[in-house]
Amino acid sequence: MFRKTILIASLVVLAGPVFAQDDSIDRSGVYESEGDGQSLRVDLTHLSGDRYSAAISSTVPITDGVPGCGGGVAGELSIDGTEAMLSVPNEGFVEKEKETLQNSRFCKVSLTFLDEYTLVLEEDSGCSYYHGASCSFTGTVVHEASGI
Repeated sequence: MFRKTILIASLVVLAGPVFAQDDSIDRSGVYESEGDGQSLRVDLTHLSGDRYSAAISSTVPITDGVPGCGGGVAGELSIDGTEAMLSVPNEGFVEKEKETLQNSRFCKVSLTFLDEYTLVLEEDSGCSYYHGASCSFTGTVVHEASGI
């Protein structure tokens, strides 16, 4: 009887950390897409808990005399379920001018995970300083592991 009690107590103590672990999905990795003349890339690195480091880049090549563009933005964000918002200070913000979508204090990009491998980006405001007029941080990207 004593051995059985010790065995059960040991299993409870050893299993405790397993059951206490956060079962959230690790969203780390590289997400990419190419289409509509634009290349879009997101690099997510897990920091701790729901915190991630995010780097978003966009490129449109020069074609037939039409100017291209490219750029990126990086910062930290928290992922809440399937939603996140990257918000970084807009270096192009002009304090003396009225705040508008183009002259915004922050570059904001919302991220929505449709599933384990698919991420939808929607540029909310203030990011043209980072990528130019012909690019955007809007689109759907797929995790590099999706084809495995």
